[in-house]
This record gives sequence, structure tokens and C-alpha cells, in this order.
Amino acid sequence: MSDNMNVGAMLADQLDRLFQKSVTRQVLDQAEAGTLPRALWDELEHMGVPMALVGEDAGGVGLSWADAEGVWRAIGQHAAPVPLGETMIARWALAAAGLDAPDGPLAVATELLQLDEAGRARATELAVPWADQCTHVVAVAARAGDARLCLLRRADAQAERESTIGRIPGAWLTFDGVAPAASAPVPAALGPLGLLPQVAVLRAAQMAGCLDRVLALCVEYGNTRVQFGKPIGKFQAIQHHIASIAEQAAAAQVAGLLGCRSLDRGKAEFGAAVAKIRVGQSAATCAALAHAVFGAMGVTDEHTLHFFTRRLWQWRNEGESEHWWSERLGRLTIAAGGSALWPNLVS
Repeated sequence: MSDNMNVGAMLADQLDRLFQKSVTRQVLDQAEAGTLPRALWDELEHMGVPMALVGEDAGGVGLSWADAEGVWRAIGQHAAPVPLGETMIARWALAAAGLDAPDGPLAVATELLQLDEAGRARATELAVPWADQCTHVVAVAARAGDARLCLLRRADAQAERESTIGRIPGAWLTFDGVAPAASAPVPAALGPLGLLPQVAVLRAAQMAGCLDRVLALCVEYGNTRVQFGKPIGKFQAIQHHIASIAEQAAAAQVAGLLGCRSLDRGKAEFGAAVAKIRVGQSAATCAALAHAVFGAMGVTDEHTLHFFTRRLWQWRNEGESEHWWSERLGRLTIAAGGSALWPNLVS
């Protein structure tokens, strides 16, 4: 095990303890109402987690994407209401482009913006999670083969609050010919899809962590909820549901890790596609099974289950859905020719 892998595992363990202490029902409710938990964010900054993917020469920790997988999974396990994964990706991209990152949390736009001749960015109704809780947005803007990584001021955008099933604060942003606060040529690590593959892998890892929590909630409920004189977990139908959730959660974790390792190997699109497709399928299955285990209790506002299943449904679509990635993976595979299929799978 490498030193970085040790650091990544220790960091994920520290985050797990921090989130257990700090992510309360009150914090979740306040975040969904639009209030960023500043005390939690300050603690994350103190730990250096937002800089985890940035190289040590630029003041970061220098973790690989695979080392960061446990961090992202911990976010999902606790439904941590902070844009930590997005900020990690944004600061990594800015550092790779030679740009300084501003203080505080950062939002990421996955859609490509347009770049005019004067170097101004244009986009209409970009869906950006956490936009109103961040002062800056990181995005890729392109024009006639010229692509640049842009740091955009949130205050320069016209915004409309976005309502989502996960209730994670977000906004529709419109940039009408805005000069970036800073920009640079897109770093070599980013391909034609810009920051989309990285965010897709982030969402896959978060969903994998969320599924772990859903499984734990179902096991606990099955052991404590008594019906007809015995715990419902003793009934075979409930056991089958929980076993299926466990199977899907395990597959999702492997897929999320594969996505992170693919980013390290320079196969961002392939890894993002596989991770998002597989984890999206698991999320759909497990959300339905979990609510079947809980019955009406799981959809009540008082229970915690809905915080996780709502996020599963939202994260399935963010970073593009499994259906979008399935089509793109199919087109890329066909274009590469049949002889390239096996080498692409095993390399």
C-alpha cells in the first residue's frame, strides 16, 4: 500500500468521524433551505481536504483520484451538505492550469460554455449545484478549437433558484458575455467533455456511499421493527430485499473505484461511463427496495431515509445520466472498431 493510499484512507476515516458529529438533522434541513454549514466547511478547510487532489508543489496533498474515492464515498454516506467534491475537482483543475484558486467553496459547471472573440464566456441556464453558496464557478469555455478553463464570478451571472428532488441548493446560471476572473488553456488532463467525466465519477462515488448508508438503515430497521410478533428482518421477503440492496451497494462501490482509477490512467470518459452506468442502475434498484422495506415510514419527513434516496435520484442525473453515458460509450466503441474493444476493456 502506497503512502498516498494510507493518507487517503486516513483522511476518509477522519471525515467519517467529522460527518458523524457534524451532519445533524438540523444541519441537513438548514442546508436544503439554502444555508451552507460554515462551521463544517471551516473544519474541512482546516483539515486541508479541499486541496487533497492538488499537488504538493502547489500547496496540496497530492492524492490520486483513487485515493480520493473514500473521501467522496464518505460524503455520500452522510449526505454531507457541502460542495466538498466539487471544490476538490475545481481546485485540482485550476492548479493544473496554473491558476490560483480563491478561498471558500467552489461550484463546477459541467456543460461547455461558449467563448467569444474577446475571451468572454456565454451560457444560458446552466444547472450548477451549490451555485448560491459559492463565490466562483469553474467551467470550460470553447470557441473554434480554442478551449480555456475559466474562473467565473458567481455575482456576474443572472441566477434563478433550481428546485430539485434532492433539495440540494442549486441555481440556473446565465452568463451573458462575462469576462472571467481568470482563465488559461485547458490542461492536458481534460478532454473534449471538459470537467464532466470528473464530476460524473464524483457522483458515482457519492452514490456508492449513499447506498452503503441505505443498506445500513434497512438492516437496522429490519432488526428493530416488529410485526406479527417478530422483527420484519426474519421474513424472507424482507431478507431478499436487503440482500439485493447489499449486492447492488457492493457493485456500486467497485464501479466508483473503477471510475477513479480510470481517471488516474487517463481513461476519463471510459471510467466515467462505466461508473455512472453501473451505479445509476444500482441507485434505481436500491431506492425502490429500501422504501419497500420501510413501507410508509420511509417517506415521512421525520425519518432520515429520504435524505439519502432523494440524493440518489438527483445524483443519477447530475454529471449526465446512465442513459446518456450508455449512448456515448456505445458510439465511442463503434467508432473505435471491433478490434479495439477488448484492449480498451483490459488496458
